[in-house]
Parts: sequence; C-alpha cells; structure tokens
Amino acid sequence: MSFKSACAVALFTVGTATALAAPAAADEQLDQQFLAALAERGVSVGSDAKAIDMAQSMCRKLGNGSKKGIETALYYVKDHTNLADDEITTFAGVAAQAYCADKLQKQSG
Repeated sequence: MSFKSACAVALFTVGTATALAAPAAADEQLDQQFLAALAERGVSVGSDAKAIDMAQSMCRKLGNGSKKGIETALYYVKDHTNLADDEITTFAGVAAQAYCADKLQKQSG
C-alpha cells in the first residue's frame, strides 16, 4: 500500500476512532489504555514514554483535524518512527482516539 493510500485509510480510521471515542479518563488511565491498544494491535515505537510523547505531538500537528492536518500528523509519525505504512495509520487512529478526538469531532460537526 502506498503512503498516499495509507493516508486515505487513515482519514477513515481517524474518523472511525472519533465515533468510538469515550469520555476522557484520568491521564494515567488514558495513557495505559492507549499503550494497551497499541500492544493489542502489535504496534511498537520503542518505550512507553516515546509512544505517549509521539501521540501527543501527533495531535499537536493535527491542528483542527483538516485533511492537511491529518496528512501533516501522519508524516510526523512516519518521519519519527520506523513503522510500516499500515502501522502508521494504526498508531494514528489509536492516538487520535486517545488524545485528540475532540479536534476531529469539531471538523465533523
């Protein structure tokens, strides 16, 4: 799958993640849920701290959740990890659900 195709999949994945987002829990619990979701999907970017930092940084790159913001966020993950394209979209979907679903809800609403 090309990276552009992966971006298109990510747009869908991130939108789906937004629809499934639950109310925010305490930060520690949210971090643990995020890490567990990554582990369940077999995605690893190194340490837990790096994964959490990467997800939060990705959300800042996301901006208001526009298509350009999503592409910028995906390229950020691509440039800062050794993940395959499908793992990048998985990471982005899980990260968006955990840390920045509110930005994506604003776009759809």
